[in-house]
Amino acid sequence: MGELRLPAGGLAELRRAIEETATQDAVRALREAGRRLAADAELAIAERGGRPLPALPLATFWSELNRYFDEAGWGYIEHQELNPGIGAVIASDWAESDPHEDRGAPGCHISTGLLAELLTRAVGQPVAVLEVGCRSQGNDACRFLFGSPTTLLLVHKRLAQAASVEDALTAL
Repeated sequence: MGELRLPAGGLAELRRAIEETATQDAVRALREAGRRLAADAELAIAERGGRPLPALPLATFWSELNRYFDEAGWGYIEHQELNPGIGAVIASDWAESDPHEDRGAPGCHISTGLLAELLTRAVGQPVAVLEVGCRSQGNDACRFLFGSPTTLLLVHKRLAQAASVEDALTAL
């Protein structure tokens, strides 16, 4: 199947149109759409890396994932290990975000689903992703935390209690 390219801002517009339904179902649908995009991304990354995702060395996986996102127009990512159970993906030019929008909460739901599914496929066990900062909120970059579902749930609960991301991570 060929590739479809959206104009700059197209992904953010699509997300915004779906979110205007103002339901949790819309957010879940966007995340599910992201998960479904993972199959094509997985094939491209594995082909470039010369092995299936779970067999790629970690450095190769991150390099090829970044290359895939950059060439497909999503943007450039940076990977960070924050502690043994949590990592982060930082994207300062992410296509799903809109730096001219003023949102109260992160909104890269398609990206959250896509990253969760790709990371799950890469490690062979469930990986959860939580967006904790977004350019659509006025942040300099979109920031996605990832880890086991149990660990990310603990972070989410701390954030819901008005803890900062750093405090939530320190409490782990």
